[in-house]
Amino acid sequence: MKLTFDGSEWESAVVAKDGTLSAEVDLGANYKYVTVLIPTIDSATVSVQGLKASGGTAYPIHDWRDADGTVLQATTAGTGGVAVTFKCGFQFVKVLCGTAQTTAEVTFYLRGFN
Repeated sequence: MKLTFDGSEWESAVVAKDGTLSAEVDLGANYKYVTVLIPTIDSATVSVQGLKASGGTAYPIHDWRDADGTVLQATTAGTGGVAVTFKCGFQFVKVLCGTAQTTAEVTFYLRGFN
């Protein structure tokens, strides 16, 4: 059986040393999901923000289907070394760390898919 992939190429998102938010990443199209490869980081939560248009306002992405109400999609605090898939729905995204990355600049890799 041959599997096909309806998705983007891997794109990088850099969080600067002492920073929390990456620059905007263009996935090339609107995708239902985005997988984020989280490298070794200073202990922090990681989430994805969506932008309606390039250069626009970044919005936290919530999952409105949770039984407990609106839940921000984020990892629990950790030191990385994992791949996480978030619901997305955007072409333009940013990676947000819950605390500053004081050890070094960190490069995340993202790939959107449907």
